[in-house]
Amino acid sequence: MDNTTEKQSIEEAKSTYHLSSRGACNALFRDVWGPREKSMGNPWSQNNLSGTVILRLAENSLLHDEVADFIKTQINVQPINHLTYSTGPRGSRSLRSAAAAFLNNDLGAIQTITADEIFVTPGLASAIDGLAWSICGDGDGILVPRPFYNGFTVDLLNRSNVQIVGVTYQYIEGYFDLDDLFRPDVNAKALERALQRARNDGINVKALMISNPHNPLGRCYPAETLKEFISFCGRNQLHFISDEIYAKSLFANPTLPSPAPFISTLALDYGELIDPSLVHILYGASKDFCANGMRLGLVCTKNKGIIAAMSSIGIFSWTPHMLQDIWAAMLEDKQWLDTFMAKKADLMAENYRVTTSFLADRNIKYYEMNAGLFIWVDLRHLFRPELASQGSGALGVRTPIVEIHKARELEIIETCTKNGVLIAPGSVYLPEEYGWFRITFTLQQVALKEGLDRLWKSLQEAELDDLGGQNQG
Repeated sequence: MDNTTEKQSIEEAKSTYHLSSRGACNALFRDVWGPREKSMGNPWSQNNLSGTVILRLAENSLLHDEVADFIKTQINVQPINHLTYSTGPRGSRSLRSAAAAFLNNDLGAIQTITADEIFVTPGLASAIDGLAWSICGDGDGILVPRPFYNGFTVDLLNRSNVQIVGVTYQYIEGYFDLDDLFRPDVNAKALERALQRARNDGINVKALMISNPHNPLGRCYPAETLKEFISFCGRNQLHFISDEIYAKSLFANPTLPSPAPFISTLALDYGELIDPSLVHILYGASKDFCANGMRLGLVCTKNKGIIAAMSSIGIFSWTPHMLQDIWAAMLEDKQWLDTFMAKKADLMAENYRVTTSFLADRNIKYYEMNAGLFIWVDLRHLFRPELASQGSGALGVRTPIVEIHKARELEIIETCTKNGVLIAPGSVYLPEEYGWFRITFTLQQVALKEGLDRLWKSLQEAELDDLGGQNQG
């Protein structure tokens, strides 16, 4: 849609629904969840065989029952804490204290984190939105390495109107494949180029944000690369934001005998590289605790101004203290926590083996990973054969035939949807090449296998459709 048509649509929505310009724009172009409600509201189960298998969302349901059982044991309403405003929107004292201990001990903080350096939010979407609102002005930019979690766009743009400046790697010296995205030297060159390009475009860049472990690639950044990120931000007086929501979602992958371990930014000595008030770590309950619906997140920062700024708007996104104290109980129960995390890692490793064996048996390539809930799957062979045979550049996002790539991706997604399985199209993660898709593997195994069967049926149909189109051509 061109700018003229978009503006006309916004004006029509303003008139029809009596909205503001921003309300009309969001209603038309930024409502992510409304369109998903129907498909997400009918999930497949053994009691609902006609439902949809959702391999699209980063959700870990492997230990839902264990989390539910724990919550049931913690339902104990304390009127003075739970039925009053209590400590306010910054977070319950119980959770902030438990979270500080968790960050110090489990994430290895080398400078002691205190409860006063933690702000509680209803999920990391709210945390990122609050941070962006606090450090950026309307139209300012935040650098994010590509490919990146598509929710970042929503979190930064929808309310704060902050632009993502994607850090690109194509044509960077030393970059050849996805492994190179984790190298410090490649990132150093890519970051400098991205910042200069943004400045040339008149964008005021205020921060660099990463996901570690990486979403959607499922790997961890080495310490040297993290320090390169931090050093870059220090030199350019930028905020450094590290989203570590998958910090405890690692598992053993025998095909990656020596993967980079997870290292929290909190565990690094960066005092000489950057002003510590420019470093912010994000963590949440959704992924590591199999609890997307709990909507609990943390911003850890030594910047008192950011805590105060987020507090000023905290009343608009305030998680009930009773729910916060349930997560605090999980963090404080060391025996339960250790048992839970160990069991989860084993189940994830088994499901990863099932999924990758399924893919390998059908000659479907994928990027090996050992962190996160999803696999970055290579379906470039389903794109136009005459294009794929020309090498990766033929499927690049900068090619003149980009509309053909988009249409082909949509065809594959629609075929999957028709067969009752949802997968994530790679283009929403802003990669530099079409033909990749993200598939979640952390479902209960019976649902996972059903979803994989439906996926294979869809891919066979997509391949036949493509061959048919070639013959007609």
